[in-house]
Amino acid sequence: MKRHLIILSVLCLTAMTLRAQDTTAVRKNVRICQNCECGCHQHPVNDYEGLNSLRQRLANPSWDGKAELFRSIGTGMKIEDGKILPLSKKIESTDVISPVTSSTTSAQGNASLLKPYLQQMEKGEVPIGAPVFIFFRLAGTYVTDTPQLLSVKAAANLAIAQNLRVRITGAADSATGSADKNTALATARAEHVAKLFKERGVPVERIEVRSEGGITAYEPVSANRNCRVELFMQ
Repeated sequence: MKRHLIILSVLCLTAMTLRAQDTTAVRKNVRICQNCECGCHQHPVNDYEGLNSLRQRLANPSWDGKAELFRSIGTGMKIEDGKILPLSKKIESTDVISPVTSSTTSAQGNASLLKPYLQQMEKGEVPIGAPVFIFFRLAGTYVTDTPQLLSVKAAANLAIAQNLRVRITGAADSATGSADKNTALATARAEHVAKLFKERGVPVERIEVRSEGGITAYEPVSANRNCRVELFMQ
């Protein structure tokens, strides 16, 4: 009986430790909204670099991806070089918010920053910015952890707000399972993520589902168990 109590105590302690570690991991990957619509500033928001780059490109379509980025995100705040900072001066409604260059910003200057990639992006021929990757456990087809669900929510909100198309490509690691099983698994993963987008309001006609089957594109092997989410202009 005493031995059983000791084992039970150890199991309880281990569970509490794992829960604390999981909570810490979530907090490290989630930041609090500073510019939410309701004004409470309490909503967790995605802090994934691919989505941050995507937001910046949508807000600054002429940005070449290299020049220092400067734009207002609300009263008294700005984004500069990817960081939220207080404004050094008040920005008037007539100010032009655009990438900062060494020369005076102008319509011609902005147009000159457009490159073939940006022109293709505007036509919907290539995805906007970096893709969002959703990762799965071995043989898993469901997304359950909070940071990844926040990534899905953030991408879905962008797709709705900007009227974008969504391409979801599922994959599996070819190191395990047969080719047929990996194809089915990759398809199931893509369909599950597509369902999450539909549940968050993205019209089904704007969602494309693909399957790559088993792949060896990434290391470690576990990184091949993914769905790649890409957003396109219509």
